[in-house]
Amino acid sequence: MCSDYVAPFDQWIALLKYGNNHGMARFLGYWLGSRVMESGMALPDVLVPVPVSPDKLKQRGYNQAALIARHLGRHIDRPVRNDWLIKTQELGAQAALGREERLQNLQGAFRATRCIPKNIRIGLVDDVITTGATIQSCEAALRKAGAETILTMAVCRTPE
Repeated sequence: MCSDYVAPFDQWIALLKYGNNHGMARFLGYWLGSRVMESGMALPDVLVPVPVSPDKLKQRGYNQAALIARHLGRHIDRPVRNDWLIKTQELGAQAALGREERLQNLQGAFRATRCIPKNIRIGLVDDVITTGATIQSCEAALRKAGAETILTMAVCRTPE
């Protein structure tokens, strides 16, 4: 994690997510990569961005987590696998829901597209972690496919 989801970081995320400012993805990916390398944590073998639904992808034209992952991968020299995890359903806005409602809403919303070898360390990449429900649902799908080690890598987290 790089920062709490407060100003100016929330504005940087908004520029990427809603403002179509792809230059922010380069900055955020390199920033996240620098923080990961400074932390001394074991690097993942592969990066998997949190997917968006096909409808959201069509509407927005890009997945902000995938853009961040691409630049993060370049910085830490790791491959990005955009196709290892998919979102199987559009659930509507999660913002108005509490943590438990989000967890219930996201149950079964993601699916791994392949069996994952147990010795692969996955870096699950997202822009913002709010309640953790999306990350938990993604992790559950990856674990169901065989993943054992999943490192959560996000630019921001909503302060508790």
